[in-house]
Amino acid sequence: NFMKTILKLTLVATLLVAGSSAYAQKFGYIKMDDLISLMPENDSAMVKLQALQKELSEQLEAVQVEFNTTLSDAVKEMRQKELDGVQQRYQELSQLATQQFQKAQMDLFDPVLKKAQAAIDKVSKENSFTLVFNTANEPLAYYNAATVTDILPLLKKELNLKDKPTTPVTDAAAPTAPATPAAK
Repeated sequence: NFMKTILKLTLVATLLVAGSSAYAQKFGYIKMDDLISLMPENDSAMVKLQALQKELSEQLEAVQVEFNTTLSDAVKEMRQKELDGVQQRYQELSQLATQQFQKAQMDLFDPVLKKAQAAIDKVSKENSFTLVFNTANEPLAYYNAATVTDILPLLKKELNLKDKPTTPVTDAAAPTAPATPAAK
């Protein structure tokens, strides 16, 4: 992480020194999350992920209910192996559900990210940007907003995107499993 920071600072310093002596360079920035949230493909991916999350959560809950079925102590002793098996199946299903959700998330959002990146590449080239920073994850230590260009408006035009009405949006998360069943 320290090396990344040093590399970024060196790159910026080199570009600034070279830019001041040769010709004026254009710098831009984009917050990728803002761009992706405007893309219709993002909405359909979110709907599919939420449906998958619901399905996986229901499967986990069904195993949880099966495990928690009340049994008398005598029956519990006789069925302990069966209960252990159900508990192990629950844990395996929980792990599989998380993996399945993460894979689906990657499969659904990869085309969205590629389309966004292609638009950024095209707009950056067409508008002669030397460098475009993504301020979504690791904001720069400093940048003067008056000397860099927010390229979101250019990207919205390129992708024919409109601002969405402001409504609270819930992020899709990995399926939330009920607490791991405890042997009774």
